Amino acid sequence: MKKRELMVFAGQSNMMGAAVYPPKDPAKSLDSFEYKHNAKRRFGKGIFVPSAHPTGEFSYVDVSLAYSEEYLAKDGKSTLTDYISNTYFCPSMSNLLSDEEKTLTPFKSYSEHTAPVGASLPPLLAAEWETYGGRCAYAHIAKGGVSICHFFTPEMEEEYSRRAADHNTAHGTALPTFSRIEKEQHGAAEYFLEKSRDFFAEAEKHFADEDTSEHILVWIQGESDASLDPAEYELRLSVLWDQLKKIGFTRFFMLRIDLWGSVGSTLGVMDAQERFCQKTPDAYMMTRALSFVPYSGDSKLFTEITDEYKLCRDSAYGFGNPHLNEKAFKLAAARVAANMDRLLHCGKSPLLEEERLKDLTYMKKS
Repeated sequence: MKKRELMVFAGQSNMMGAAVYPPKDPAKSLDSFEYKHNAKRRFGKGIFVPSAHPTGEFSYVDVSLAYSEEYLAKDGKSTLTDYISNTYFCPSMSNLLSDEEKTLTPFKSYSEHTAPVGASLPPLLAAEWETYGGRCAYAHIAKGGVSICHFFTPEMEEEYSRRAADHNTAHGTALPTFSRIEKEQHGAAEYFLEKSRDFFAEAEKHFADEDTSEHILVWIQGESDASLDPAEYELRLSVLWDQLKKIGFTRFFMLRIDLWGSVGSTLGVMDAQERFCQKTPDAYMMTRALSFVPYSGDSKLFTEITDEYKLCRDSAYGFGNPHLNEKAFKLAAARVAANMDRLLHCGKSPLLEEERLKDLTYMKKS
């Protein structure tokens, strides 16, 4: 039977796709598709569209408001802006205003009607996966600036608190038994679970003659959680994954995050991600490549910086937006697809890049 992996791409801005420049590569696939959930919210049934940029959708909190007469454009799209307040999740977007003057447009000024196409990982990975004889369907559920708590329901917060208390008793630590991050947007976690469940259910019907039993989470998130104790972030990953397995996810594909913020601030999250994958049988570190992309002020953290990792942020061209760009996504897509082939087609473990950052501790700890 023909196999088709179902993949949910989740996380924050670098999974969302928030580079300055729009994509140059259309990344069109021959037999891969993206699931659009807005159609189900508005009309009762989701749709599958050919994989290509742009990725994702404006998942408005208040659908009736977003598509009311006040905000409905002639093309059927909403003109409601301020994605930070008005959406649970949003699509990839670019924010170039002037190439000559190196100026940017605020992402929050965009709506479903006006958002420019942005570069992102999912269509590039789908195209790469097809070169190995694979095919997939995917959903994109990401939003800039959110912490891992954005994906936590109240029940998951309670479970985290129980596990944190047990961890403190066993290890003599002082992990908080409550979130140190202000509660994320109410309802976002529930919507994340809803869209994932609907995606799996509708894909099973849409691709009825295919094996769609592999349900994969692809994760790029953690820049907003740099202030957390690494053990807290690792514990939150375990709570998240245990919940997602209950709704049908089968594998966790981790893409280790990039350097972000003050010098070395995200190293703790990288350590937590590595340890989580080491301890969790169905979680896999798929690439460290994004961690090797230079970031302002962090050059001393590297053993070396080679050309393949340079110019992977549009800030290298003089812009004030340091998000990963199309080059970075292509690099990640190539590494992940190769490891998907090893894992899913050959039954081998992912082959990871040699470490290039000096101050990580995961190799010293079990």
